[in-house]
Amino acid sequence: MPACGGGSGSTAVTLRGRVTELVPGSEARDQPIAGVEVCQFASNNCAFTNDDGVYELRVLKNREVEISFVKEGFGSVLLGKRTGTEDLVGDAGLATDAVLSGFASLLDTAYPPTGTGFLSMTAYRGPISNGVTIAGLAYSLAGSGGRSFYLDDSGVPDTSLTETQAPGTGGFVELAPVTVTLQVSGAAANCTSEASWPAAGTNAFRLPIRAGFWTQSRVSCE
Repeated sequence: MPACGGGSGSTAVTLRGRVTELVPGSEARDQPIAGVEVCQFASNNCAFTNDDGVYELRVLKNREVEISFVKEGFGSVLLGKRTGTEDLVGDAGLATDAVLSGFASLLDTAYPPTGTGFLSMTAYRGPISNGVTIAGLAYSLAGSGGRSFYLDDSGVPDTSLTETQAPGTGGFVELAPVTVTLQVSGAAANCTSEASWPAAGTNAFRLPIRAGFWTQSRVSCE
């Protein structure tokens, strides 16, 4: 898993992660994707996932970084990470262009997006690794326009819903490529996220939006 152009020595930490395929409605889980190019966005600091979908990338300490995941036939994904002083994890899930095209059709938006990006946030009760999602949360956005959606109990995107349902996921499409602040409110407290940047206020998270990219984030709440 070669990388180039990143930080080195005592100024850097290692970002390690696994990239898997998202297949809505499928019983299959954690299917790795090999050959995904993982880069510090708009740089030559890149690595590729191996046959197990695993990559390693050296990045500078104490930085807000954007990490992109790109592979032909799949939608491009973006993560916002704060590196800190220790090695960290950057897992991502990619969906095929066919899946995302169907998703976009349900939302009456273009795929691939032209000049805009989109954002999804999933909320969990307790540790994300437990997989217990939270219904009854509302997501609001500052810094960009766009249209909101939530996944209904069947995992289908719906623009008429006003809060998270069983999947715990909502988001926004047609976002300008800027840094946005997402506010989480409703049936949860003390939300934290390792896939966003710090923001002022309680249960608020800053996230990068880039044209053509799906920004993914998850929060863990009480």
